[in-house]
Amino acid sequence: MDELVTKIGSDSTFMFIGAMVLVILLFIVLVVVVSSMRVKTYKDRFINVQIDNLEKEKLIAQLQKELQALKIKNAQNEQELHQFAQVREKLSLTEEALRVSQKEANELEKLQSQTKAKLENMENMYENLQSEHTRLQERFDNLNEENSKLRVNNARLLMKLEKEEGLVSQVNHSASKRGREEGS
Repeated sequence: MDELVTKIGSDSTFMFIGAMVLVILLFIVLVVVVSSMRVKTYKDRFINVQIDNLEKEKLIAQLQKELQALKIKNAQNEQELHQFAQVREKLSLTEEALRVSQKEANELEKLQSQTKAKLENMENMYENLQSEHTRLQERFDNLNEENSKLRVNNARLLMKLEKEEGLVSQVNHSASKRGREEGS
């Protein structure tokens, strides 16, 4: 090896070739160092990109979960909104039915008050007619009793009248017999 170094040192072509080899070797080393640095940089970037990608995938997965939750919530809200619309429609129908029922109730209350007033009038008329009936019944009973007394009295008077007529006719008959007897 010493001989090789001595030969290279004495011969300029060998020196030039040695310098070229050294330059090429340095260039190769430089390329290898730069490439290894680039590989290291790209490796670091790749690792960073992988970490970023993992974080982004986690974030995307989380956002997808949130999106799914929001879609479910949205579907529930739409269903509630639909139910709310149905309830609102039902409420409006119920309000309309309530108004109709209230109107009918008011009309029925008016009819009830009118009927109540008529009933009170009829009750008053019934009480008046009842009292008049009682009064007339008493008068009828009194008149019947008086009529019975008058019939009994008339019957007695009739009997007395018949007796007296019988007596008058006997007296007349005996007076006519006497008048015939006297005239004969």
